[in-house]
Amino acid sequence: MVGEIVISLAAVIICAAAFINAFSFPGGTSDGVPGAGVFPQALCAIIILINLILIFRAVRDKKKTEPETEEQKIGFRRLALIALCTAGFIVLWGSLHFVIICSVYLILVGLILKQNMKTFAPGAVVSSILVFYIFQEFLNVMLNN
Repeated sequence: MVGEIVISLAAVIICAAAFINAFSFPGGTSDGVPGAGVFPQALCAIIILINLILIFRAVRDKKKTEPETEEQKIGFRRLALIALCTAGFIVLWGSLHFVIICSVYLILVGLILKQNMKTFAPGAVVSSILVFYIFQEFLNVMLNN
């Protein structure tokens, strides 16, 4: 219960910061077409609303805390390892090609979650290539290469 509240509060804070940062994007054109800041602000507002609902439900359904099981401890370790991998991904962003860094990140997450690497590793590489191609060719968003 406490974990739900803490994670939801963290998400609300991050989304509030992103919402405020989106005001620095162009607001729109003179003919009323929405600008680049509209989508991030709408997305942040939706995420904040969902997290506020989660916080409300967690407080409303407050129960006695149960002792932590071994399965929960393993879950927390996996969460910490995934957070560490994500931090490494962010630190290495821009210094390596997107497909390489994204593939390695996804494979590491798959290893942490004990996925079958015979199918997961090729899927991670293919999905990284697809994301890169879609962003470059269709969305005209230049990812580091």
